[in-house]
Amino acid sequence: MNVNIFAVVLCLGLALYEPVASQSAADLAAYKQKQDSCIKELNIGAAEAALLATDKEVANPSEAVKCYHSCLYKKLGLLTADSKPINDMIVKFAQQRFSSVPADKLKSLLTSCGATKAATTCDYVYTFEMCMVKGVKA
Repeated sequence: MNVNIFAVVLCLGLALYEPVASQSAADLAAYKQKQDSCIKELNIGAAEAALLATDKEVANPSEAVKCYHSCLYKKLGLLTADSKPINDMIVKFAQQRFSSVPADKLKSLLTSCGATKAATTCDYVYTFEMCMVKGVKA
């Protein structure tokens, strides 16, 4: 899988941590429903689910927590069922979600965080997500 394209997909998960004011109540409700669906599908425990729902980092994440973001990205239509990026959707989503992040900073984070190596898609998505979150907050 092309790591750079996949990195773009994964950074969009950062949207979990930065809600956009222009989103409608219906969009936010649909997003919450997708979050809840992934939590249920992955049998994530109540304590971890509460952290995920409030966009907090989970210490010592279980495999289910690591797979949460992959699940959510698929439900958002950013990844195909076999975890391939859907480029046009990614670009559109990134423009909406990262409007407050300077483009040069975002590109830099995509490059550095996109160099992440992992054995599984879930590990890669989780590691990339944590890198992006820390980078945007810095």
